Amino acid sequence: MISTRKRLGALAFTLAALLGGFGTVTTTALAAAAPVLTPVRASAPTVGELNAKMGILFDPGAPRAARAAELETGAAGLPAFDAAATLIAIAPASWRWSVTGPVVVNGNTAAATLVTSTDGYDPWTFDLTWKQIDGSWKLSRESICTIGNFVGQGC
Repeated sequence: MISTRKRLGALAFTLAALLGGFGTVTTTALAAAAPVLTPVRASAPTVGELNAKMGILFDPGAPRAARAAELETGAAGLPAFDAAATLIAIAPASWRWSVTGPVVVNGNTAAATLVTSTDGYDPWTFDLTWKQIDGSWKLSRESICTIGNFVGQGC
């Protein structure tokens, strides 16, 4: 039978061999190891979050950088929303819009519906998508074109 003293001695020797003096072997091994990279994944956006994103895009008073940050194409997509904001400013007081769910996520793409309406007319619906880019959901190029075409701005 091995005494407790011998077991502790063997354990200390094993730890010293594995760790080196004050953990230098482990530290060196960890520093030399290849980093583990996991892609940044934003959680699925909610209807409320998508409404807030569209609110920024439709607001001509919001900083252009903030508006551009919501678009896959960046500042290149802003003319469509500048035209939309101009039309919103002259729309009847009963005009409203809302992103409705469900929000369907497939990989790095989220889809939802934008509904616009005004009293006395049937609502218009637009199927929109957002792409996850660098951990943020941005309105896709295709959806920017959908809005741009609707407001006469084009793609």
